[in-house]
Amino acid sequence: MERRIDHHELGRNPSRLGQEARAVVVFEMSVEMAREHTLERIVVKRQCGPVALDDLDVSTRKREHSRALVESDDLTREVSRQEACAAGHVERPLRRQYPKEVHKLVAFLFPVVRRSCVETLGQPPVVVLRGARVVVGLHAPTVRPVLEAVPNFSEGRDAEVVEALRAALSAPARLLDVHVDPDHHRSVFTLVGEAGDLVETLLVGIACARERIDLRRHEGAHPRIGAADVVPIVPIRPEQMSEARNAALVLAQRIGDELGLPVFLYGELAPGRGPAFFRRGGPKELDRRIAAGELEPDFGPLELDPRAGGVIVGARRPLIAFNVNLRGGLVAAREIAALVRETGGGFPGVRALGLDLPRAGVVQVSMNVEDFEAAALHEIVARVELEALERGAEVLGSELIGLMPAGAAAAAAGAMLRIDGFDESHVLELRLLS
Repeated sequence: MERRIDHHELGRNPSRLGQEARAVVVFEMSVEMAREHTLERIVVKRQCGPVALDDLDVSTRKREHSRALVESDDLTREVSRQEACAAGHVERPLRRQYPKEVHKLVAFLFPVVRRSCVETLGQPPVVVLRGARVVVGLHAPTVRPVLEAVPNFSEGRDAEVVEALRAALSAPARLLDVHVDPDHHRSVFTLVGEAGDLVETLLVGIACARERIDLRRHEGAHPRIGAADVVPIVPIRPEQMSEARNAALVLAQRIGDELGLPVFLYGELAPGRGPAFFRRGGPKELDRRIAAGELEPDFGPLELDPRAGGVIVGARRPLIAFNVNLRGGLVAAREIAALVRETGGGFPGVRALGLDLPRAGVVQVSMNVEDFEAAALHEIVARVELEALERGAEVLGSELIGLMPAGAAAAAAGAMLRIDGFDESHVLELRLLS
């Protein structure tokens, strides 16, 4: 018969624990470590060291490690102290009771956070709790490739419609950001997900826009040709561009076939054509061009939907949608936009418009920065400010639409701090995640 071990005996003679026990409290889980903080101690995968009960610091009782993200489906049951031999042959004697403080150690938890990009690991590492410290045996997570989508919808004033779009775009892809602008009368959603999940989510969102948005009653500062105006698929990494193109083509065909909307391709799917090519003159002008045989949709019906218009779908590199607000006249904003955009001899890859935003009481230089390495944001702002001063206008601030690459923020920070050669490679978290 196997000899029972009393917890006071373990405390008095922890060296014996190595002969008859392996751990006191053990969890098994798949862990994605964001690596922001260094763990105090690393345990080799699938190996547990001896832990004496007296070594446990009961004063800490409950703690969450701030950067351990655990898949909820992978968190297995805690090894119970009631089960004989379950925790490496450490058995609780029935005649004795643990102090209440020791029981509270069971309350050590990791925050359970769902991350679709983390693949379930076949052999999860072992996590051991020892005193006030969390000890995790880790190996590098397997990351599935994900794509980004940034659909733009022609609605920025009706909160109920925006909320319906938000709900439609929340799964199975992951919704990261929503930017709503009543003057532009436009909402920009940022999603990430695997190609199939992204296509399914976007189809639901576009169907919602088709039902809820009527372009015949739409007035806003931003040009548009559809309720779901433009839907780009964006690779997170350059080598994913072929996957982004394929996903965009699948999406375009299904919009035409299943939703009955005309689809126009742009970007990597139609080199030389951008959204502005189709928006020029608005839906009425686009209808005229189609009827005249100047162009035709790539998928779906050969005419615009009376309510929902058409959809511009493409694959493109990451860009930054970035606006600078001014106190001044619309003429000044338009002149500055003409000077900073690429076609006016300004910054490479910059598209810019001067807009009036009556609700906000400002004018705006609205920009798409298609290559932030060739056209740094801080340099664009400096040029806008210089040109505004010469025209009696004043820069009030800027705004980001959606999300931006970390490299652009790092470059701006380095310039403002006057650090020579500063880029994303000098940012600790980005280096650890690369």
